[in-house]
Amino acid sequence: MSATTDVARMLTLVPWLLERPGATLDEAAAAFAVTPAVIRRDLSHLDFCGLPGLGGGDLFDVSLVGDRIVVSMADELRRPLRPTPHEALRLVLTVDAVADALGGDLPALRSAVDKVRGALGIPEDVADVLEEVTPRALEELRRALRDQRRVRIGYQGRNDERPVDRLVDPWALHVQDGVWYLQGHDLGADGGRTFRLDRIAEVEVLEDQPSVAPPEQLPAPRYAPGPGDLEVDLALLPSARWLEAALQVDHVDEMEDGSARVRLRTEAPRWLARLVLMAGGGATVLAPDELVDQVVELASEALRPQA
Repeated sequence: MSATTDVARMLTLVPWLLERPGATLDEAAAAFAVTPAVIRRDLSHLDFCGLPGLGGGDLFDVSLVGDRIVVSMADELRRPLRPTPHEALRLVLTVDAVADALGGDLPALRSAVDKVRGALGIPEDVADVLEEVTPRALEELRRALRDQRRVRIGYQGRNDERPVDRLVDPWALHVQDGVWYLQGHDLGADGGRTFRLDRIAEVEVLEDQPSVAPPEQLPAPRYAPGPGDLEVDLALLPSARWLEAALQVDHVDEMEDGSARVRLRTEAPRWLARLVLMAGGGATVLAPDELVDQVVELASEALRPQA
């Protein structure tokens, strides 16, 4: 559990409680996927928080009546949360990807995300950037999580010449920056590990139940550059600067006309090539040639008449 995660939860906790007067500790813990003890600790910290001035009348008033939580002196936080462009774009990408994977029609959720997309000027098709994954892998892993079963996966890591069998107690599935991940306890390594689904060659759901429970809080997977990842240079027109929010950029050179040149590394070049296409001419790959070829290939596929 990180300090950043704690602060983010507490900033969300106060508006959540204001909308639910008299919510119980157990209800708050379930909503934020933590234990009641964590919520109780958060509440003790909130007694020292408040609006600028931080005098006696400016601090939040938090109290417990039995197991029910009462918050006052925090009406300013009733206003809607305002995500940053970076957070909003991740929301759009994640919701669209998860909805597509579930295969269901979610009109209310789609409508909310469309409003976010419209407010930020994100193109309607920007979320069509998922790397292709084996449908069976996703479905089987979802079943293993639902039924609480251990899995055997054939996984080809960065340094593996061929898939290697791993026994894993699955903890969670995440989609992050257009890539699906499995998080779980690797029994062979005796520790928590993150696996990309597009590197899973096969999945076998076993009858054994997991022996290692997930940690109290499971941080979302983060891309860590590897020695074999592509180094990429992109030129972005002002209309395509939203791409910076979708990418983990190493360096940005600002231009006088509002455009930018960005440098980054990626292990998912096909996903990045799709993002470049979604920019509708606002993004140009300066290097490497390998990525240029992938963009051309994807564009040719899109223009090819359907049979």
